[in-house]
Amino acid sequence: MTFANESFVGTYSSSIFVNSNNSIYIVNQQTAQIHIWQNENHHNPTKTIKGNLSDPFSLFVTTNGDIYVDNGYQNGRVGKWIRENETWISVMNVTSPCDGLFIDIYENLYCSMTGNHRVDKKWSNGTTTIVAGTGVAGPQSDMLFGPWGIFVDINLDLYVADSGNNRIQLFRRNQRNGITVAGKGSAILTIELTGPTGIVLDGDQHLFVVDQRNNRIIGSDENGFRCIFGCSTNEKLSDPTSMSFDSYGNIYVTDFNNRRIQKIVKNHICGKKFYLITFKGKSRVYLLLYSIEIREFVQTNYSSNLSVNSHQCHRRNYCRLLNYYCEIIKIHTNEKGLYTITSHSSKDLVGYIHENNFTLFDLNINKIQSDDNSHDNYQFRITLYRPANSSFLLIVTTAQEFEQGHFSITVHGPSNASMQHQSRFNFF
Repeated sequence: MTFANESFVGTYSSSIFVNSNNSIYIVNQQTAQIHIWQNENHHNPTKTIKGNLSDPFSLFVTTNGDIYVDNGYQNGRVGKWIRENETWISVMNVTSPCDGLFIDIYENLYCSMTGNHRVDKKWSNGTTTIVAGTGVAGPQSDMLFGPWGIFVDINLDLYVADSGNNRIQLFRRNQRNGITVAGKGSAILTIELTGPTGIVLDGDQHLFVVDQRNNRIIGSDENGFRCIFGCSTNEKLSDPTSMSFDSYGNIYVTDFNNRRIQKIVKNHICGKKFYLITFKGKSRVYLLLYSIEIREFVQTNYSSNLSVNSHQCHRRNYCRLLNYYCEIIKIHTNEKGLYTITSHSSKDLVGYIHENNFTLFDLNINKIQSDDNSHDNYQFRITLYRPANSSFLLIVTTAQEFEQGHFSITVHGPSNASMQHQSRFNFF
Protein backbone atom coordinates (compact mmCIF):
# COMPACT_ATOMS: atom_id res chain seq x y z
CA MET A 1 0.00 0.00 0.00
CA THR A 2 1.09 3.60 -0.57
CA PHE A 3 2.12 5.25 2.71
CA ALA A 4 3.21 8.65 1.37
CA ASN A 5 2.82 10.18 -2.07
CA GLU A 6 4.61 12.86 -4.10
CA SER A 7 3.24 15.71 -1.99
CA PHE A 8 5.52 14.57 0.84
CA VAL A 9 8.40 12.77 -0.88
CA GLY A 10 8.82 15.17 -3.79
CA THR A 11 9.80 14.30 -7.33
CA TYR A 12 12.15 11.55 -6.16
CA SER A 13 11.90 9.50 -2.99
CA SER A 14 15.41 8.53 -1.91
CA SER A 15 15.59 7.72 1.80
CA ILE A 16 13.45 6.53 4.70
CA PHE A 17 14.14 5.61 8.30
CA VAL A 18 11.84 3.92 10.84
CA ASN A 19 13.03 4.04 14.45
CA SER A 20 12.37 1.65 17.32
CA ASN A 21 9.22 3.57 18.29
CA ASN A 22 7.88 3.16 14.74
CA SER A 23 8.25 6.85 13.98
CA ILE A 24 8.83 7.30 10.25
CA TYR A 25 11.29 9.81 8.79
CA ILE A 26 11.31 10.78 5.11
CA VAL A 27 13.58 13.22 3.25
CA ASN A 28 12.10 15.45 0.56
CA GLN A 29 14.99 16.37 -1.75
CA GLN A 30 13.04 19.08 -3.56
CA THR A 31 12.00 21.06 -0.51
CA ALA A 32 15.02 20.04 1.62
CA GLN A 33 12.63 19.04 4.39
CA ILE A 34 12.37 16.07 6.74
CA HIS A 35 8.84 14.81 7.41
CA ILE A 36 8.14 12.79 10.56
CA TRP A 37 5.17 10.56 11.26
CA GLN A 38 5.03 9.65 14.94
CA ASN A 39 2.03 7.46 14.23
CA GLU A 40 1.89 5.51 10.99
CA ASN A 41 -1.90 5.86 10.88
CA HIS A 42 -1.72 9.63 10.47
CA HIS A 43 -2.40 10.81 6.95
CA ASN A 44 -0.13 13.84 7.34
CA PRO A 45 3.26 14.18 9.07
CA THR A 46 3.16 15.16 12.72
CA LYS A 47 6.32 17.26 12.34
CA THR A 48 8.33 18.83 9.52
CA ILE A 49 11.94 19.99 9.93
CA LYS A 50 13.66 22.52 7.71
CA GLY A 51 17.35 23.26 7.43
CA ASN A 52 20.03 24.67 5.14
CA LEU A 53 20.16 21.45 3.13
CA SER A 54 21.17 20.93 -0.49
CA ASP A 55 19.53 17.94 -2.22
CA PRO A 56 19.64 15.74 0.91
CA PHE A 57 19.78 12.12 -0.17
CA SER A 58 20.09 9.97 2.98
CA LEU A 59 19.40 10.16 6.70
CA PHE A 60 19.91 8.23 9.92
CA VAL A 61 18.06 8.67 13.22
CA THR A 62 19.60 7.76 16.59
CA THR A 63 17.71 6.27 19.51
CA ASN A 64 17.46 9.67 21.23
CA GLY A 65 15.87 11.25 18.14
CA ASP A 66 18.88 13.11 16.71
CA ILE A 67 18.85 13.13 12.90
CA TYR A 68 21.92 12.90 10.67
CA VAL A 69 21.31 14.11 7.10
CA ASP A 70 23.36 14.13 3.92
CA ASN A 71 24.19 17.72 2.95
CA GLY A 72 27.08 17.08 0.64
CA TYR A 73 25.86 18.00 -2.84
CA GLN A 74 26.73 21.70 -2.59
CA ASN A 75 27.50 22.21 1.10
CA GLY A 76 30.08 19.41 1.45
CA ARG A 77 29.06 18.16 4.86
CA VAL A 78 26.79 15.97 6.96
CA GLY A 79 24.30 17.85 9.09
CA LYS A 80 22.92 16.85 12.48
CA TRP A 81 19.59 18.00 13.90
CA ILE A 82 19.70 17.83 17.69
CA ARG A 83 16.32 16.92 19.06
CA GLU A 84 16.88 18.35 22.55
CA ASN A 85 17.18 21.97 21.41
CA GLU A 86 16.01 21.58 17.78
CA THR A 87 19.16 23.10 16.31
CA TRP A 88 21.40 22.14 13.38
CA ILE A 89 25.16 21.59 13.50
CA SER A 90 27.71 20.30 10.97
CA VAL A 91 29.35 17.03 12.04
CA MET A 92 31.40 15.81 9.07
CA ASN A 93 33.05 17.31 6.01
CA VAL A 94 32.67 15.28 2.80
CA THR A 95 33.80 15.63 -0.79
CA SER A 96 30.59 14.30 -2.36
CA PRO A 97 27.02 13.45 -1.30
CA CYS A 98 26.52 10.61 1.17
CA ASP A 99 24.21 8.13 -0.54
CA GLY A 100 24.24 6.09 2.67
CA LEU A 101 24.62 7.16 6.31
CA PHE A 102 25.01 5.06 9.44
CA ILE A 103 25.80 5.57 13.14
CA ASP A 104 27.27 2.52 14.91
CA ILE A 105 26.83 1.56 18.58
CA TYR A 106 29.88 3.67 19.51
CA GLU A 107 28.48 6.77 17.75
CA ASN A 108 30.96 6.62 14.88
CA LEU A 109 29.55 8.13 11.66
CA TYR A 110 29.79 6.39 8.26
CA CYS A 111 29.25 8.03 4.86
CA SER A 112 28.96 6.00 1.64
CA MET A 113 30.01 8.08 -1.36
CA THR A 114 28.80 6.70 -4.67
CA GLY A 115 30.80 9.16 -6.75
CA ASN A 116 34.03 8.58 -4.79
CA HIS A 117 33.71 4.76 -4.64
CA ARG A 118 34.46 4.52 -0.94
CA VAL A 119 33.01 4.60 2.57
CA ASP A 120 34.43 7.11 5.07
CA LYS A 121 34.18 6.78 8.83
CA LYS A 122 34.35 9.67 11.26
CA TRP A 123 35.35 8.25 14.61
CA SER A 124 33.84 9.59 17.81
CA ASN A 125 37.25 11.19 18.57
CA GLY A 126 36.97 13.36 15.43
CA THR A 127 39.33 11.45 13.12
CA THR A 128 38.08 10.53 9.63
CA THR A 129 39.40 7.48 7.75
CA ILE A 130 38.47 5.39 4.70
CA VAL A 131 37.09 2.02 5.85
CA ALA A 132 36.00 0.52 2.51
CA GLY A 133 37.04 1.13 -1.08
CA THR A 134 40.06 2.92 -2.44
CA GLY A 135 38.45 5.92 -4.10
CA VAL A 136 38.88 4.30 -7.52
CA ALA A 137 36.13 2.18 -9.06
CA GLY A 138 36.97 -1.50 -9.41
CA PRO A 139 35.81 -5.10 -8.80
CA GLN A 140 38.65 -6.27 -6.55
CA SER A 141 37.96 -7.25 -2.96
CA ASP A 142 39.37 -3.99 -1.58
CA MET A 143 37.51 -1.82 -4.12
CA LEU A 144 33.97 -0.56 -4.66
CA PHE A 145 32.08 0.75 -7.66
CA GLY A 146 29.31 3.20 -6.80
CA PRO A 147 28.50 2.15 -3.20
CA TRP A 148 25.07 3.17 -1.87
CA GLY A 149 23.39 1.80 1.24
CA ILE A 150 25.47 0.68 4.23
CA PHE A 151 24.84 -1.16 7.49
CA VAL A 152 27.13 -1.68 10.50
CA ASP A 153 26.34 -4.50 12.95
CA ILE A 154 27.15 -4.72 16.66
CA ASN A 155 30.55 -6.29 15.86
CA LEU A 156 31.39 -3.20 13.74
CA ASP A 157 31.33 -5.31 10.59
CA LEU A 158 30.37 -3.13 7.61
CA TYR A 159 27.94 -4.24 4.87
CA VAL A 160 27.97 -2.24 1.62
CA ALA A 161 25.54 -2.29 -1.30
CA ASP A 162 28.24 -2.23 -4.00
CA SER A 163 25.85 -1.11 -6.71
CA GLY A 164 28.13 -0.90 -9.73
CA ASN A 165 29.60 -4.34 -9.03
CA ASN A 166 26.15 -5.94 -8.52
CA ARG A 167 27.07 -7.37 -5.14
CA ILE A 168 26.90 -6.96 -1.37
CA GLN A 169 30.31 -6.64 0.30
CA LEU A 170 31.06 -7.45 3.93
CA PHE A 171 34.08 -5.73 5.44
CA ARG A 172 35.00 -7.30 8.75
CA ARG A 173 36.07 -4.95 11.51
CA ASN A 174 39.42 -3.29 10.64
CA GLN A 175 39.68 -5.28 7.37
CA ARG A 176 40.04 -3.52 4.03
CA ASN A 177 39.36 -6.58 1.86
CA GLY A 178 35.66 -7.31 1.49
CA ILE A 179 33.82 -10.62 1.30
CA THR A 180 31.03 -10.94 -1.27
CA VAL A 181 28.01 -12.26 0.64
CA ALA A 182 25.40 -11.81 -2.10
CA GLY A 183 25.39 -11.19 -5.83
CA LYS A 184 28.16 -11.38 -8.40
CA GLY A 185 31.31 -13.10 -7.18
CA SER A 186 29.94 -14.67 -4.00
CA ALA A 187 31.67 -17.88 -2.95
CA ILE A 188 28.43 -19.85 -2.78
CA LEU A 189 25.21 -19.69 -4.76
CA THR A 190 23.19 -16.78 -3.38
CA ILE A 191 21.12 -14.66 -5.76
CA GLU A 192 21.68 -12.42 -8.75
CA LEU A 193 21.58 -8.69 -8.09
CA THR A 194 21.52 -5.74 -10.46
CA GLY A 195 22.44 -2.39 -8.98
CA PRO A 196 21.63 -3.01 -5.29
CA THR A 197 21.17 0.25 -3.38
CA GLY A 198 19.71 -0.45 0.05
CA ILE A 199 20.70 -2.93 2.75
CA VAL A 200 19.40 -3.88 6.20
CA LEU A 201 20.51 -6.55 8.67
CA ASP A 202 17.86 -7.78 11.08
CA GLY A 203 18.29 -9.01 14.64
CA ASP A 204 18.86 -12.58 13.45
CA GLN A 205 21.70 -11.53 11.12
CA HIS A 206 19.46 -12.00 8.08
CA LEU A 207 20.22 -9.73 5.16
CA PHE A 208 17.65 -7.70 3.21
CA VAL A 209 18.56 -5.92 -0.02
CA VAL A 210 16.91 -3.35 -2.28
CA ASP A 211 17.69 -4.83 -5.72
CA GLN A 212 17.07 -1.59 -7.58
CA ARG A 213 17.45 -2.47 -11.24
CA ASN A 214 15.40 -5.64 -10.79
CA ASN A 215 12.69 -3.57 -9.01
CA ARG A 216 12.39 -5.92 -6.04
CA ILE A 217 13.26 -6.57 -2.41
CA ILE A 218 15.49 -9.54 -1.55
CA GLY A 219 15.59 -11.25 1.84
CA SER A 220 17.62 -14.06 3.40
CA ASP A 221 17.13 -16.66 6.10
CA GLU A 222 18.96 -19.80 7.25
CA ASN A 223 18.38 -21.39 3.83
CA GLY A 224 19.61 -18.57 1.64
CA PHE A 225 18.21 -15.66 -0.36
CA ARG A 226 14.80 -15.20 -1.94
CA CYS A 227 12.69 -12.48 -3.50
CA ILE A 228 10.08 -11.17 -1.04
CA PHE A 229 8.46 -8.30 -2.96
CA GLY A 230 8.41 -7.07 -6.54
CA CYS A 231 8.44 -10.68 -7.63
CA SER A 232 5.27 -10.76 -9.72
CA THR A 233 3.52 -8.53 -12.23
CA ASN A 234 1.00 -7.52 -9.56
CA GLU A 235 3.71 -5.94 -7.38
CA LYS A 236 5.01 -2.74 -8.88
CA LEU A 237 8.21 -0.97 -7.87
CA SER A 238 10.27 1.29 -10.11
CA ASP A 239 13.89 1.78 -9.12
CA PRO A 240 13.37 1.33 -5.36
CA THR A 241 16.24 2.91 -3.44
CA SER A 242 16.12 2.29 0.31
CA MET A 243 14.09 0.38 2.87
CA SER A 244 13.44 0.20 6.60
CA PHE A 245 11.58 -2.18 8.94
CA ASP A 246 9.15 -1.25 11.67
CA SER A 247 8.93 -3.29 14.89
CA TYR A 248 6.13 -5.43 13.43
CA GLY A 249 8.23 -6.62 10.51
CA ASN A 250 6.52 -4.42 7.90
CA ILE A 251 8.80 -2.93 5.25
CA TYR A 252 8.77 0.68 4.07
CA VAL A 253 10.49 1.21 0.73
CA THR A 254 11.24 4.35 -1.28
CA ASP A 255 9.69 3.76 -4.71
CA PHE A 256 11.95 6.22 -6.52
CA ASN A 257 10.45 6.63 -9.99
CA ASN A 258 6.88 6.26 -8.75
CA ARG A 259 7.47 9.17 -6.32
CA ARG A 260 6.02 7.44 -3.26
CA ILE A 261 6.72 5.38 -0.17
CA GLN A 262 5.29 1.86 -0.26
CA LYS A 263 4.43 -0.12 2.87
CA ILE A 264 4.75 -3.88 2.50
CA VAL A 265 2.79 -5.70 5.19
CA LYS A 266 4.57 -8.59 6.88
CA ASN A 267 1.76 -11.11 6.38
CA HIS A 268 1.92 -10.46 2.67
CA ILE A 269 5.64 -11.14 2.63
CA CYS A 270 5.57 -14.35 4.65
CA GLY A 271 2.70 -16.01 2.81
CA LYS A 272 4.17 -15.99 -0.68
CA LYS A 273 6.71 -18.75 -0.97
CA PHE A 274 6.32 -18.88 -4.75
CA TYR A 275 7.97 -15.46 -4.91
CA LEU A 276 11.25 -17.31 -5.19
CA ILE A 277 10.54 -17.99 -8.86
CA THR A 278 11.89 -14.71 -10.15
CA PHE A 279 15.09 -15.42 -12.05
CA LYS A 280 15.19 -14.92 -15.78
CA GLY A 281 16.12 -17.85 -17.97
CA LYS A 282 17.59 -20.06 -15.25
CA SER A 283 15.02 -22.73 -14.52
CA ARG A 284 17.67 -24.86 -12.86
CA VAL A 285 18.06 -22.19 -10.18
CA TYR A 286 14.28 -21.82 -9.82
CA LEU A 287 13.91 -25.42 -8.74
CA LEU A 288 16.83 -25.35 -6.31
CA LEU A 289 15.72 -22.24 -4.45
CA TYR A 290 12.06 -23.21 -4.42
CA SER A 291 12.79 -26.60 -2.89
CA ILE A 292 14.93 -24.96 -0.21
CA GLU A 293 12.20 -22.50 0.70
CA ILE A 294 9.43 -25.02 1.31
CA ARG A 295 11.58 -27.45 3.28
CA GLU A 296 11.14 -27.50 7.04
CA PHE A 297 14.18 -26.76 9.18
CA VAL A 298 15.70 -29.70 11.01
CA GLN A 299 17.05 -29.10 14.51
CA THR A 300 19.80 -31.15 16.15
CA ASN A 301 20.84 -30.67 19.78
CA TYR A 302 24.01 -31.38 21.73
CA SER A 303 24.78 -30.87 25.46
CA SER A 304 27.99 -30.97 27.46
CA ASN A 305 30.07 -29.24 30.16
CA LEU A 306 33.26 -27.22 30.25
CA SER A 307 35.25 -28.28 33.30
CA VAL A 308 38.74 -29.03 34.58
CA ASN A 309 38.51 -32.28 32.62
CA SER A 310 38.07 -30.41 29.33
CA HIS A 311 40.86 -29.57 26.89
CA GLN A 312 42.68 -26.32 27.54
CA CYS A 313 43.21 -23.85 24.76
CA HIS A 314 44.02 -20.26 23.98
CA ARG A 315 42.02 -17.87 21.81
CA ARG A 316 44.19 -14.77 21.64
CA ASN A 317 47.33 -14.39 19.61
CA TYR A 318 49.37 -12.13 21.89
CA CYS A 319 49.84 -14.71 24.64
CA ARG A 320 49.92 -18.47 24.28
CA LEU A 321 48.94 -19.62 27.74
CA LEU A 322 46.35 -22.41 27.72
CA ASN A 323 43.99 -20.53 30.01
CA TYR A 324 40.55 -21.40 28.58
CA TYR A 325 38.58 -24.63 28.83
CA CYS A 326 37.31 -25.77 25.48
CA GLU A 327 35.49 -28.64 23.79
CA ILE A 328 36.08 -29.92 20.27
CA ILE A 329 32.95 -31.19 18.51
CA LYS A 330 32.92 -32.89 15.11
CA ILE A 331 29.80 -31.98 13.14
CA HIS A 332 28.74 -34.00 10.10
CA THR A 333 26.07 -32.78 7.66
CA ASN A 334 24.35 -35.05 5.13
CA GLU A 335 22.78 -32.53 2.77
CA LYS A 336 24.21 -29.37 1.24
CA GLY A 337 22.90 -26.00 2.39
CA LEU A 338 23.18 -23.34 5.05
CA TYR A 339 23.49 -24.50 8.66
CA THR A 340 23.14 -22.22 11.68
CA ILE A 341 24.94 -23.18 14.91
CA THR A 342 23.76 -21.51 18.11
CA SER A 343 25.06 -21.84 21.67
CA HIS A 344 23.03 -21.75 24.90
CA SER A 345 24.57 -21.27 28.34
CA SER A 346 24.64 -19.05 31.40
CA LYS A 347 28.28 -18.34 30.47
CA ASP A 348 29.49 -16.06 27.68
CA LEU A 349 30.52 -18.59 25.00
CA VAL A 350 32.70 -18.19 21.92
CA GLY A 351 32.62 -20.53 18.91
CA TYR A 352 35.30 -21.31 16.32
CA ILE A 353 34.84 -23.26 13.08
CA HIS A 354 37.74 -25.23 11.57
CA GLU A 355 37.87 -27.74 8.74
CA ASN A 356 40.63 -29.94 10.17
CA ASN A 357 43.87 -28.21 11.05
CA PHE A 358 43.96 -26.14 14.20
CA THR A 359 46.14 -25.50 17.23
CA LEU A 360 45.00 -25.23 20.82
CA PHE A 361 47.60 -22.50 21.32
CA ASP A 362 45.67 -20.06 19.11
CA LEU A 363 42.16 -20.89 17.93
CA ASN A 364 42.24 -18.03 15.44
CA ILE A 365 44.79 -19.80 13.25
CA ASN A 366 43.13 -21.53 10.27
CA LYS A 367 39.63 -20.76 11.54
CA ILE A 368 36.87 -20.56 8.93
CA GLN A 369 34.59 -18.49 11.11
CA SER A 370 34.24 -17.42 14.73
CA ASP A 371 31.66 -15.55 16.73
CA ASP A 372 31.05 -14.32 20.25
CA ASN A 373 27.90 -12.29 20.84
CA SER A 374 25.66 -12.57 17.76
CA HIS A 375 22.95 -14.42 19.70
CA ASP A 376 21.06 -13.54 22.89
CA ASN A 377 22.67 -13.69 26.36
CA TYR A 378 26.24 -13.36 24.99
CA GLN A 379 26.00 -16.53 22.92
CA PHE A 380 27.48 -17.22 19.51
CA ARG A 381 25.59 -17.84 16.30
CA ILE A 382 27.43 -18.98 13.18
CA THR A 383 25.87 -19.63 9.77
CA LEU A 384 27.88 -21.38 7.09
CA TYR A 385 27.32 -23.25 3.86
CA ARG A 386 28.22 -26.92 3.81
CA PRO A 387 28.44 -29.33 0.86
CA ALA A 388 26.70 -32.68 1.07
CA ASN A 389 28.25 -35.40 3.26
CA SER A 390 30.93 -33.23 4.86
CA SER A 391 32.38 -32.68 8.32
CA PHE A 392 33.94 -29.80 10.21
CA LEU A 393 35.03 -28.96 13.75
CA LEU A 394 33.30 -26.65 16.19
CA ILE A 395 35.43 -25.53 19.14
CA VAL A 396 33.45 -24.13 22.07
CA THR A 397 35.13 -22.04 24.74
CA THR A 398 34.35 -19.13 27.06
CA ALA A 399 34.99 -15.40 26.90
CA GLN A 400 36.52 -15.46 30.38
CA GLU A 401 39.57 -17.45 31.46
CA PHE A 402 39.10 -20.80 33.22
CA GLU A 403 35.30 -20.55 33.31
CA GLN A 404 33.33 -23.75 33.78
CA GLY A 405 29.69 -24.60 33.19
CA HIS A 406 27.02 -26.41 31.24
CA PHE A 407 26.26 -25.53 27.62
CA SER A 408 24.21 -26.82 24.70
CA ILE A 409 24.49 -26.44 20.95
CA THR A 410 21.63 -26.27 18.42
CA VAL A 411 22.15 -26.82 14.69
CA HIS A 412 19.41 -25.76 12.25
CA GLY A 413 19.66 -26.82 8.64
CA PRO A 414 18.17 -28.79 5.76
CA SER A 415 19.13 -32.12 7.38
CA ASN A 416 20.13 -33.65 10.69
CA ALA A 417 23.67 -32.92 11.84
CA SER A 418 25.51 -35.51 13.89
CA MET A 419 27.69 -34.06 16.67
CA GLN A 420 30.40 -36.01 18.46
CA HIS A 421 32.81 -34.95 21.18
CA GLN A 422 36.43 -35.36 20.07
CA SER A 423 38.69 -36.55 22.87
CA ARG A 424 41.50 -37.38 20.45
CA PHE A 425 42.47 -35.31 17.49
CA ASN A 426 45.40 -34.19 15.39
CA PHE A 427 46.56 -30.61 15.56
CA PHE A 428 49.71 -28.71 14.69
